[in-house]
Amino acid sequence: MKDYKKLFTEEKKVFWKENPIHGDIDISIQGIPPFKMHCKNDDTVVKELYWTDFKGWEFTSLTLWNNLLDAIQKGIVLDIGTYSGIYSLIASQKTHVEYIYAFDIQDKCIDRTEANFRLNDISNGSVVKAACSNENGEVVFHYYEEEGIMSSVAGLMSKEMNNLSTTVKSIRLDDWYKDLGSKTPISLLKMDVEGAEQLTLKGMKTILKECSPSVLIEINDHTDLKAVKKLFPKGYNIFDINEDELIIKKLGFFNKPSSFRNYLFTKLSTDKMSKIFTGTIIK
Repeated sequence: MKDYKKLFTEEKKVFWKENPIHGDIDISIQGIPPFKMHCKNDDTVVKELYWTDFKGWEFTSLTLWNNLLDAIQKGIVLDIGTYSGIYSLIASQKTHVEYIYAFDIQDKCIDRTEANFRLNDISNGSVVKAACSNENGEVVFHYYEEEGIMSSVAGLMSKEMNNLSTTVKSIRLDDWYKDLGSKTPISLLKMDVEGAEQLTLKGMKTILKECSPSVLIEINDHTDLKAVKKLFPKGYNIFDINEDELIIKKLGFFNKPSSFRNYLFTKLSTDKMSKIFTGTIIK
């Protein structure tokens, strides 16, 4: 819908209120096996997909994620900052994915993801209520509440819009994975933690070193990109994800990142990625 795509955020909120979406919604994204997601006119992901003919929300990232899932060997997938679970739902359809762990810190997101797991009869996934950080214990997370919005863009980093706060269990993923006792490697990981990327990565140094998973990560402030890159072991390449044109671009030392916020960190070479990704790669 061309007119919808032209709407600003506040205009979209009015549109959503006037055109509510309720029930179990069929999600049909080109190139990805279909599934369902429940919506009470409160899931921004579902609404953005529905009103853009399933192309208007992270289309390139979702396609890339699906391609990477098809390419990995048997493994564990982590979805950190799951929201309502769309990345986990895509992963659950791959028979070689041994298990999916979806992490979030908000009860509304956890409840909705669990509902979506039940809706799609997912038996190889579970939701973990915890902040993935660099220490075990408890941490404060910040959020706000708004009518018709399931998630308040909550995070460990305080923002001007967040006027509420509460505590949640904090875990180091290295320790969590060790306690899991699994011999299956973590093969793929998606991270959307609203500014806490460096804390999360510091808590999973061993996983990155020993498992070498490809990591799809949102970085809202591109000036943090250099600091984030330093937390990855040597050998990782960075691809800048263009969400509008099904394009990813390899970032070198002198390349400036785009205005988009999603990146892929992977040890896969550009040549290997060209065989995996169904879109265009700019070297």
